[in-house]
Amino acid sequence: MKEFNLRFFSERRWPDKLDDLLQIAEDELPETSGTYVLGSSDGTNFIYPWGSSPIFYIGQSKNLKKRLLTHKKNISSAIENHDDLYWWPRYQYGASFGTSLAWYSVRGTQNPNKLEADLITSFYDTYGSIPVANGAWPSGLKPKHGTRDDA
Repeated sequence: MKEFNLRFFSERRWPDKLDDLLQIAEDELPETSGTYVLGSSDGTNFIYPWGSSPIFYIGQSKNLKKRLLTHKKNISSAIENHDDLYWWPRYQYGASFGTSLAWYSVRGTQNPNKLEADLITSFYDTYGSIPVANGAWPSGLKPKHGTRDDA
């Protein structure tokens, strides 16, 4: 994933860091709150209603370092045990297509939940869908039209 794949997020066009999650050293990860974007590192683009993007997941955490280390561990485990266990889609996508990482640290009084919602909303506005491995809309955001089929 290259920085130009993040241009949909006009509030902060460039991330604080862009790297390969499976290759990044633990001491390079931030100890701040913020959001992160996971995308394929092998050049795969996922098809969305209004275009394609290597991005498959957007998340947030009050402790980015801890959360990203958990993702790194689980993606590595999914690579080793691909067929033996059930994995969250974000780990299956990371194991299958590699995992580029971009993160945005919160600034000032910014809340990571709000920053994540802003990122996902911007992604939706550009591609017509939330990222393929995000299982649900972030708290505070809901589709505006229609109802759930199982409601």
